[in-house]
Amino acid sequence: MAKKHSSFLVAFPVSSVYFGALVGPSMVSGVFAAVYFAPYGAWGLILPLVTMGLAAFIVACGMIGVSHWGVYDYSSYAKKLYGPASPILSPLLEVFLILAMIVGGSSVIAMGGTFFNSLFGMPVFAGALLMALVSSLLVLWGANLVRKSSTFMTIVLVAGFFLLVIFAAKTKAQRLSSIIAGWEVPQSVTFLSGVGPALSLGLSHASNALTLSSVSQNIRTKKDACMVGLISFVLNGAAFIACTVLILPYCPQALNESVPNLYIINTFLVEQAPWLPMVYSVVMFFGLASSGAPQLHAVASRVLPLYPASWNMKDLTKNIITSVLYMAVCIAISFLGLQTIISKGYGLLGSLALPLIVIPLCIVMPIRLLLKK
Repeated sequence: MAKKHSSFLVAFPVSSVYFGALVGPSMVSGVFAAVYFAPYGAWGLILPLVTMGLAAFIVACGMIGVSHWGVYDYSSYAKKLYGPASPILSPLLEVFLILAMIVGGSSVIAMGGTFFNSLFGMPVFAGALLMALVSSLLVLWGANLVRKSSTFMTIVLVAGFFLLVIFAAKTKAQRLSSIIAGWEVPQSVTFLSGVGPALSLGLSHASNALTLSSVSQNIRTKKDACMVGLISFVLNGAAFIACTVLILPYCPQALNESVPNLYIINTFLVEQAPWLPMVYSVVMFFGLASSGAPQLHAVASRVLPLYPASWNMKDLTKNIITSVLYMAVCIAISFLGLQTIISKGYGLLGSLALPLIVIPLCIVMPIRLLLKK
């Protein structure tokens, strides 16, 4: 008797990979909430659903392409998606993905500089260099180490993050209840004023619709694809809401801090839980390392084939050169400040993703499939 196919069991591992990629240091630090959600008061608890509604829809469309074309890497996917325009658009997609890695890497380096400054009192620039070194060392020993370390660090990151959310919300439970019951919103702020930034953040994650194809070999039906979108919406939407719940009772003071959650811990929570700063430090370190290393690895693996064969260099040497160049760019951009990188950088990615990924994937592809082209 054939085993019954379960779309949920097939889709959940794919959605979990997306969840692990999303719950990184930008979320655990509170910067996502401080930039995109908390400034809108109680509406900040609804806006994450706007962000993830769009992002999950794009991912579901991406999975439909996987189930139809049977492509399991983003390069092959791009050729199918762009069709005759692939020779022009595929290289642009490569540039977009490297740009996304630079934006992500710059935010990690900026956060690392601030983190090591607050933890050890070292200069921010020295902290940024140390963060770059940690990420580079993980990558130089290859994909296997990156995978193993990232899996462990993601588990620590997620567990620590939700522990922090529960503790912080419990401490300010009365204030949080007051915000929700009275639906407190800052003056001159409306729900619609937050929709634009929320949609922009959702668009900035559009590349996941293609890169998740590498773990989507079991997605075979449209129902499977839609289930990936639904589970991603629930998991990631809950994570963004939890992030906002953590910071909202401590606003507006926390909005002006480069690392809001660290400010909340050191200012409001440390007396009740002297152990919390150390736990948070461990969680943030693992979060920074688990986010920085895979992004550098993704850039290094894309650049590796571009080195001329006549240079006759080992892969390790090429990765060292790529690491130095990539980290130099990220360190330079990190001086713009973490909140600037998160707001402007992800906004730029969202704008570029619209013509490169969202329109071809969510509008053109369904028409082509309907017409069987």
